[in-house]
Amino acid sequence: MHSYHSSRPRVDWNRCGQAAVATLLDYHWLDPHGLKKPNYDEKDGRHHWASGEIIDRICEEFPPNHLLGLFGTTPGQLAKALRSAGLEASWAASRNEGESSEKIWKEVKRSVEAGFPVIVIMDMGKLGGRPLTAHWGVVYRIEDSTVYLANTKNITTVPEARFLGVFKCWFMPPRFHHCAVFARLKTVGAP
Repeated sequence: MHSYHSSRPRVDWNRCGQAAVATLLDYHWLDPHGLKKPNYDEKDGRHHWASGEIIDRICEEFPPNHLLGLFGTTPGQLAKALRSAGLEASWAASRNEGESSEKIWKEVKRSVEAGFPVIVIMDMGKLGGRPLTAHWGVVYRIEDSTVYLANTKNITTVPEARFLGVFKCWFMPPRFHHCAVFARLKTVGAP
């Protein structure tokens, strides 16, 4: 899976959600903005957008909006961006530990197994990053109790047991606990 990253420190410091949206659009071969794809990736044999350009374009319509954008993007805003591009999108979060968090994780696993990567919130402090930092990444495969991630610099796999702790951002409001944004191609019904 090709990852997009918010890599411009003074511009992209709170745009990881838009980078995750770009990753899913690219995965589903959607190009709602008609941007050029100058970057060739030998790993997948495809051309991809310049990260800064696609992130900027997504931000024009769907900017960071959590507490005036200071704390990044809400899951509802990410779902709107995905719907606008032609995907069916929804999100879920748990307000407490236990049954609801387990249910969300099972849904993430089902979606990924069906070939639909999921945007997830992560506590980067639990992955060796800066403490009290939330990040929107993408889970695109779960195999042999290993979670495969896109949109996380230098961290591509995490043991599932460890990831379950990363998946709860205890320092964020409840709507960000075990938060996942699901997207899939729209199904067309029979006439």
